[in-house]
Amino acid sequence: MSPSDDRDKPARGEISAADREAFKRRTAELDGKLRKARLDDASATSKKRAADNGSANGREMGRALRLSTELVGGIVVGVGLGILFDKLFGTWPLLFILFFLLGAAAGMLNLIRSAMTIKTGPSDPSKGPAVPDDEDDDR
Repeated sequence: MSPSDDRDKPARGEISAADREAFKRRTAELDGKLRKARLDDASATSKKRAADNGSANGREMGRALRLSTELVGGIVVGVGLGILFDKLFGTWPLLFILFFLLGAAAGMLNLIRSAMTIKTGPSDPSKGPAVPDDEDDDR
């Protein structure tokens, strides 16, 4: 080996100027691809979140309307029966008050039952979602 060959080769642990430029160029190219992928992923995630929030809000609104209907329905039926029986029997405030209280109690009972069903799921396990246990693992 001649001494001029030693000068052209980079010292141990160093890279040549051409390799350094190629490395910088490749790094910049990968950085651009990574930024683009992150932007695409962020936009897809935000679209998915918006769709999930819309459906979740709709489900929650449906549950709230169902629960309020349970309560109001019981009271309306109780008041209606109270007025009907008061007109039939001529005991104006007595049966109205009694059936109003019974309707309110029935509405509250239905409300609690519906809320418990929403919270815990159906009482029949075959109607609920399947949950795998330890014995179901494929080993």
